[in-house]
Amino acid sequence: MSNAKSGPLSRAVAVSFATLLAAPVLAQEVASPPEALEEIVVTGTNIRGAAPIGNPIQTLGAEQIAESGKATVAELLRDLPVNFAGGVAQADNNRGGQDTSSAGSNLTGGSGVNLRGLGALSTLVLVDGRRVATSGQFGDFVDVANIPAAAIERIEILQDGASAVYGSDAVGGVVNFILKRNLEGLQTMARIGTFTEGGGDEFQASAVWGHGWDSGRVVLGYEFNDRARVSASDRDLNGNLSSRGGVNWPIYTTHVGSAANIFAGTTAAFNGNVAYTVPQGPGTGLTVGQLTPATGGFGNSSDPWDGWDILPEMQRHSLFLNFDQDITDRISTHGGVRYTRRDGNYHTGYVDIYGAVPTTNPNYIAGTTNAFSVLVDDVLTQRDVQVDSYGADLGVKFDIGGDWQLDVTGSYSREIQNRKSQLERDANIDDFVAGAGGGIVAAPNSVTCSLMGLNSSNIGSIAAPTAAQSYCAGLNYETFNPYSTEPLSAQVLSQLIGYEDLEFDSWVRQGTVKVDGTVMDLPGGQLKLAVGLDYRKEYIDGQLDFNYRSIDPVHMPYGATEREVKSAYAEFAVPLVGDRNSLPGLRALDLSLAVRHEDSQGLGDFTSTDPKFGLRYKPIDSLTVRASYGTSFHAPPMRFAYNGAQPVPGGNAIFYANSFYTAPCNTTLVELIQPAVPNASGACPFVGMIVSGGAGPTLKPEEADTWTAGLEFLPESVPGLMLSANYFNMQIDNRLVRITSGQLGGILANYFATGTSPYINNLVFNPDDALVQSLFDDPRFIGLQGPGVTRTPNQIAAIIYATQTNLASLKMDGVDLGARYGFDTGLGNFEVFANGTLLLSYELQASPGSRYEDKLGKYESTGNPVKFKSKQGLSFHRGPFAAIATVNYTDSYECVSGCYVPNAAGAPVLNTTPIKIDDWITLDLQFNYTFEGTGGLLSGAGIGLSVLNATNEEPPFIDTGRVVTGNAPESYDAANAIISGRAVALTLTKSF
Repeated sequence: MSNAKSGPLSRAVAVSFATLLAAPVLAQEVASPPEALEEIVVTGTNIRGAAPIGNPIQTLGAEQIAESGKATVAELLRDLPVNFAGGVAQADNNRGGQDTSSAGSNLTGGSGVNLRGLGALSTLVLVDGRRVATSGQFGDFVDVANIPAAAIERIEILQDGASAVYGSDAVGGVVNFILKRNLEGLQTMARIGTFTEGGGDEFQASAVWGHGWDSGRVVLGYEFNDRARVSASDRDLNGNLSSRGGVNWPIYTTHVGSAANIFAGTTAAFNGNVAYTVPQGPGTGLTVGQLTPATGGFGNSSDPWDGWDILPEMQRHSLFLNFDQDITDRISTHGGVRYTRRDGNYHTGYVDIYGAVPTTNPNYIAGTTNAFSVLVDDVLTQRDVQVDSYGADLGVKFDIGGDWQLDVTGSYSREIQNRKSQLERDANIDDFVAGAGGGIVAAPNSVTCSLMGLNSSNIGSIAAPTAAQSYCAGLNYETFNPYSTEPLSAQVLSQLIGYEDLEFDSWVRQGTVKVDGTVMDLPGGQLKLAVGLDYRKEYIDGQLDFNYRSIDPVHMPYGATEREVKSAYAEFAVPLVGDRNSLPGLRALDLSLAVRHEDSQGLGDFTSTDPKFGLRYKPIDSLTVRASYGTSFHAPPMRFAYNGAQPVPGGNAIFYANSFYTAPCNTTLVELIQPAVPNASGACPFVGMIVSGGAGPTLKPEEADTWTAGLEFLPESVPGLMLSANYFNMQIDNRLVRITSGQLGGILANYFATGTSPYINNLVFNPDDALVQSLFDDPRFIGLQGPGVTRTPNQIAAIIYATQTNLASLKMDGVDLGARYGFDTGLGNFEVFANGTLLLSYELQASPGSRYEDKLGKYESTGNPVKFKSKQGLSFHRGPFAAIATVNYTDSYECVSGCYVPNAAGAPVLNTTPIKIDDWITLDLQFNYTFEGTGGLLSGAGIGLSVLNATNEEPPFIDTGRVVTGNAPESYDAANAIISGRAVALTLTKSF
């Protein structure tokens, strides 16, 4: 791809609006609850009919959702300025590490919300005010991709800590999806869309029916969404980034091709020194003289993105039902059910095999190492994902005198997630054989046995076969010849490629009893109170069926974890000054106080008491000043506390690797693999052991202090103008961090450069043999990962504890600013709007006692926020026609360290000076027409055309060399941009 800059049209529009209106919050901000048929509870308070005091609630109504041009809720929320760092695991980033992708702990390619850039853990997601079951292997986010857009009446967003109202998780804010309950008739929609650069054809349809009667109402709906895959080849995405100023990575890190390489050393590695390449053909009876000497140690290579999807094929069905019914004049009931089934399929490239051909294989080549690599391109591997999402709630309301009301509500939510992947059969954690020095050791894996060339017919030719040889011979495998370029048999392919079938089940039950009403009349209005009790039980477990780490199929359960939480809360709304006692300069003054005590028992007990104070002051009718202070927290996800055995490295596991971890070749801080042979980047490998997964029940909740101050100005002299500003400041202590796969390279590089690290307590170099032996004996130990020979405890040079730790503290502040101005020209109604979030600081203290480091606008694989994100644009309405142009802006930032540049010879070297990552500006267009006053079939019909990223802006280029699955580098930062390109969609609506 070319390194295209932002187009002149989108840049000019963005700069114009940014200059005119500064930077901002959602254009749909409201200071009072939306109109409804009855008093409702707005997000951020437990008191009916009141808006939260001290905080604005930002609302996206059904009309705004439809006008966004987005097909799904996940796509809509991703573009919100306050949702920094893209949320969790967007579907176009399925190759990332275990914390950010469907290939890791996010099993089904779900999408989360990340308010303030604090991570999905710190954003509480509700549906009709009720909690939703968590998603992912760690249960660390709520998957909003399972919420149908057709069911949503509005989305309410509170950008402030709210544990005083909701308890755990409401640190960065709350996103509450309010479902439709007031609808008369039938609303239908059909949408077809596609990406103009190929792939991703999409069809969506919905039908929602509602009916009301004197004592009740009901809404019933269905939504279907089907999207085709987008492959890397559809976007010219490949590993050679040299045309964009990056590195030609396949030359250095993909030493594997359809024809085999033979390495100079005894160990095969993706970046090893290739001695020979094998010629095309059957690969039998070869001699060294028939091999081709490799030039520069590179050998055969391949495109690591070949056969990969950047967007999967995905299909979703959603059903929902909501109802309200009066039982008597003083008793009513309300409830609803919803169900979503989502199925997806990813193409995940080809299996590359690294190994050594033993002398027992009839294709062994005398006179060379026979350490080889080869790409098995006979089969394009795939990953199938599936999720069943359930939700139900039922409540009864009792009018108990005056305006007092008792509300008793129970809810249940469940997510059943499944992922089935095709993977190389490169380990054996289930079978054991006698070791050479006594005892037992892991048996050879299926690939090794396929290479051995032994069976029950020829094992007798070996006078004293080893236990491993006898084990493999008993399998009667067909011999694998890696030197052949001819198609492999189905039998050999089944020996090389296995499966992993992983399922996780999580649910939450919640019951709430709440009483609220007016305590007394004050001169400024009614003093209101809400008190309540809340109980919930959360649960998550899983199971795994696999053969890619065994010979025979294995079933292993994941330990179940559960948590029981009991809460009590109270909230006052105190109007000190109102219409009846207002004074000049004091038109209104309201105070609020909320407090909640939460006690949890289960794996990782905790208690927390959190207050919140709010103030709303109006010196004049057109100006509202707000302020709030409160504490909030979120408990560690239950899987973070669970440290039982899990049989895959993406969960709780202990493993070691020969080629993944490197250090300077002259270091004395760690013992290198000898002989110390530099790779293409000039670094030398050491044997590193990873202890990953949960940290045990010692983890503590994260704790936050937040205060805000803001204003909203609607000048009477300029009708249609609204200006708003909201300053926020927070500090979070006991922040949960872990060493992720994407961070590890930078952490190690910093340690070897300085001799220390903020994560020093998680790093053990040249460990004691007894400590390593204890990890070998741990039930979580799954042995060698990747190429190379097996190791003994005394050969392990480092232990890296990649577990969750209450290590960090975070300080941040910023401003939400917003503006909109609507005016009528006589030709039609125009509205100019702008909204966004400007961060002033984002500082991380990596460990207690260390200094705070500025992370704002600094690229890291874990996703630090950029300084500024905004949406601005212009809408036009005239009769049945409407047009909206929206510019989305993501500020530029920089990679201070951890990115790669090519040296004079083209080899990758880490940057020594900061590299700028350009801003990203896209233009969205939406055109709608309703057939008003038309009879017949067109009555109640409408048509809409949306063009997203109309100027087809490419994401800003960045070369981090960041790879986890395979060795495919990402050429953009998926946390702040998407690669899908221009999308066009046509929508037809019809009401009956």
